[in-house]
Amino acid sequence: MKKSGVLNANLMYELTKLRHLDKLVICDAGFPIPKGATVVDVSLVAGIPTFMQTLKAVLNEMIFEEYIIFDFMKVHNKEYYDEVKEIFVNQKSSEISMEDFIEVSKEAKLFIRTGELKPASNILLTSATGVREMNETLNISFDVV
Repeated sequence: MKKSGVLNANLMYELTKLRHLDKLVICDAGFPIPKGATVVDVSLVAGIPTFMQTLKAVLNEMIFEEYIIFDFMKVHNKEYYDEVKEIFVNQKSSEISMEDFIEVSKEAKLFIRTGELKPASNILLTSATGVREMNETLNISFDVV
């Protein structure tokens, strides 16, 4: 039995298939996932798991070089905005409109749907090559598991 990290077999399978420059989206419960997209739905009930729990779990499995969030996250979801900014130190970042985010997300190879209901709880991540600098300073520890 796997002893740590992501235990969801479907999620681990899909994460393992991602390569350099592949994109994935971690989204809230209401995000309009494109028809036909590969989705791992980890939602259980409203609010579980949270966007942040899911993001940290994924960051413990993968290395990313870039992320994109909604430009209004800093206003409507300041808690998560501040935490995202604290977590990602060496990665390129962009803040774009919801409409542009929805369009760009069509390039994602994987969508991970959470139970999150807070507004603007969505992030598009671009996988990296395994370069140590991208992963060394990530703050991805869980406060509570």
